Amino acid sequence: MKKYINILLILFFVILEIFLLSNSKIVITSFNKCLNICLYTLMPTMFASMLFSQILIKLNFEKYIPNILKICLKKLFNISDSEITIFLLSIISGYPNNAKMLINSKNLNNIIQYTNFINPIFLICTVGGIYLNNIKFSIIILISHYIGNILLGIILKNNNVKTNEINEEKSKSFLNIYYYSLKSTIITLSIIFSNILFFSIITALITNIININEPLNSLIIGLLEFSNGIYSLSLTNENLFIKGLLILIIITFASFSIHMQILSINDKINYIKYLLFRIFNIFISVIIYVFLYLILL
Repeated sequence: MKKYINILLILFFVILEIFLLSNSKIVITSFNKCLNICLYTLMPTMFASMLFSQILIKLNFEKYIPNILKICLKKLFNISDSEITIFLLSIISGYPNNAKMLINSKNLNNIIQYTNFINPIFLICTVGGIYLNNIKFSIIILISHYIGNILLGIILKNNNVKTNEINEEKSKSFLNIYYYSLKSTIITLSIIFSNILFFSIITALITNIININEPLNSLIIGLLEFSNGIYSLSLTNENLFIKGLLILIIITFASFSIHMQILSINDKINYIKYLLFRIFNIFISVIIYVFLYLILL
């Protein structure tokens, strides 16, 4: 079986190489477009969020979370104090940082399913403020996305096993914590952006070979690489409801680019399980989105 998989992979990369040689202008244009998105929309939000989350973990952030919030989250998700920290920081920093923070968790393949959050700053400021020019609507998308993850966490709560809290590390100076967190963030971002740029080549190949009308074209691009797909979708003439629906599907699925980033960061993840729950999460989030749209707009 492995032999046939290797043959398919070799064939795939040979096709990519031929495409690069014969369509260099298309690839360079796609690469430059993707690079601009990485530098000017993703980098400012992801860098700060990931760096801050690493620093907060090293500063034992869980010790300072209000007890009432801890009690509520433990009842909702059946998770420990350290896992509560990961859940809260996942909301702030977004994927794939959740995979990095969960690397030593015994409940990794359960909690990873419902910490699948988009970076909120990217969705509200970049997507809502710049792409859609409608921050209120982006907040509705974000709330649908959040509630979808929370409901999934409640559904999966009984799958968690009780874990002993991780022993506290010896206290370090803030400079040591800062340098460690900075180094860790830079390594993670290099993995993320390398994956995004790789998938930009694949999307360029697909869109060049297959002629698909909008918005299906943007949805396919988004399922491969979410930032490119959302940007392309924002340029279409579709009505706000359809745009919001497709953006929600893209960010909840997270894109195959994000999946590869997560697996690159944490190879303990059961990918088949993760993929199936991404699809299940889409159904939950879409139902919530339709309900909120009818009520609020």
